[in-house]
Amino acid sequence: MSRDVEILADPADEPGLVDEWRALAEAAGNAFTTPEWYGAYARHYGADAPPFVVRVRDADGSLAGLLPLCRSGRTVRFAGANVGDRFAPVAVAGREAEVARAAAGALGREAVVLHNVDAGAPWIGALGDGLRGRVAATRLRGSVMPFVPLTGHTWDTFLGARSRNFRSQVRRKERALVDGEGAKFRATAVPGEVRADVAEFFRLHNSRWDEREGGSTITSPTVHAFHEDFAAAALERGWLRMSFLEVEGTAVAALYAWRIGGRYAYFQAGFDTAWADKSVGLVLMAHTVREAIEEGADEYDLLLGDETYKARFATDERAVETLVVAGALHPTRVLAQVDAGVRRATDGLSPDLRARLRDIAKPVLARMPGTRSR
Repeated sequence: MSRDVEILADPADEPGLVDEWRALAEAAGNAFTTPEWYGAYARHYGADAPPFVVRVRDADGSLAGLLPLCRSGRTVRFAGANVGDRFAPVAVAGREAEVARAAAGALGREAVVLHNVDAGAPWIGALGDGLRGRVAATRLRGSVMPFVPLTGHTWDTFLGARSRNFRSQVRRKERALVDGEGAKFRATAVPGEVRADVAEFFRLHNSRWDEREGGSTITSPTVHAFHEDFAAAALERGWLRMSFLEVEGTAVAALYAWRIGGRYAYFQAGFDTAWADKSVGLVLMAHTVREAIEEGADEYDLLLGDETYKARFATDERAVETLVVAGALHPTRVLAQVDAGVRRATDGLSPDLRARLRDIAKPVLARMPGTRSR
């Protein structure tokens, strides 16, 4: 099939492209591949890893799809992968492999790092086929993305599918907070609230993580600025679902999510540890699941990670993996093989020993292709 494939440094230069792109990302329900995520990345990280788009059009001019990418050192990767959870080509449904293969042809002999892509997705092989040279994929690591299918559920049927203990806790703890403490739920609703609400979310998120080993991965000022930017854009598009549980006007829990297409996606949460015994985080998450059901969402996506609290809600999960796709002799492929070997070698070590080894190896690890610098 004849296609028009072009690399664009600024996708806004092509009339209509951003709107077409957004429509495809919304149909896929993926906030991380929207032009808004790409734009926030470009503004806050683009100076160090310049973004670009490989756009693929059919012979009739219609958009088949695109890859929103950036150049980082010797590699190409999805733009915003350092702050996002799941990536894939932006494409007409069912045509991801075609778009990946066509876009790869324009990349030539580049080494491509694919962060958190669906394990075994056909488009990954197609991307490798499209790159020049003898290309193969090296797997760096894998993870899971828990989710809750919601189609056909009411709040009562959702609770009915859980254990008696879970149902009792959710109902009892919400009553104790709402009736006993006068707690109220609030959502960010107007542009003037975004800046203060994002700051409040991060305050509560940091409170939750400060006492945990390793801390949070989203504490840098650049990450905060990125999410203030993206949250404002998401609110304008009707995607933002930033929710708070407040007692006497003070937030004791916060949850940052988006509703895009049929997917209600939970990104991060936080709570005041002084209220931990009241299970404020559990109550707020349950509230947002109920909200997602009432909105008619197809699923509640808990995104990257297999934390215990997610398992209380999730009934299914997706496998994702991070890969390097490159020629056999490409330096990045060699580094990837070293990276993968180091991860395997340290899997069985204690957390303290792993942390000490990471500190010693920081100068080397920073060069590894799977590193996500936030």
